[in-house]
Amino acid sequence: MMYMSLPHELDTSEAILCAWQLGKTVVVPKVSWQQRHMIPVQINSLETGFSEEVPGLRNPTTGAPVPFEDIDMVVAPGLGFDRKGNRLGRGGSYYDRFFANKELKAPKCGFAFSEQVIETVPVTEHDVPVDMLVTDEEVLYFGKDKPASGVKAKKARVSRQDK
Repeated sequence: MMYMSLPHELDTSEAILCAWQLGKTVVVPKVSWQQRHMIPVQINSLETGFSEEVPGLRNPTTGAPVPFEDIDMVVAPGLGFDRKGNRLGRGGSYYDRFFANKELKAPKCGFAFSEQVIETVPVTEHDVPVDMLVTDEEVLYFGKDKPASGVKAKKARVSRQDK
């Protein structure tokens, strides 16, 4: 499951295209504004089947719902992340509620630019940390099942949509 990037976020379109080339099913969140939650739906295009009720946010209008237990990984955006896996979202708790679903067994991964990794992120009892964080400079693992520390990512070709 991948998020649909906003203009100031790390662009996920290349990762989505690569997943399709590898024969993977791509799922994105469909936001229900009235019910204040996200539904995972399959997409087959980056060009069609989206509305922009919220400027810049591409929300799927089509796509089959995908059961939580069929998701292998959830990639989430954030305004900031700390080195403990805490994520600063936009304040709606959509991802925190999504992560808290008991049927979701998939690892949670944050995507961010290295400058978005900050000293500390404010945390409440309802916040759910990510299991790993991928930036343009490194990969950080958190939690009990993490690989050896210090694993570095290859320099990624990362682009901002607003360039």
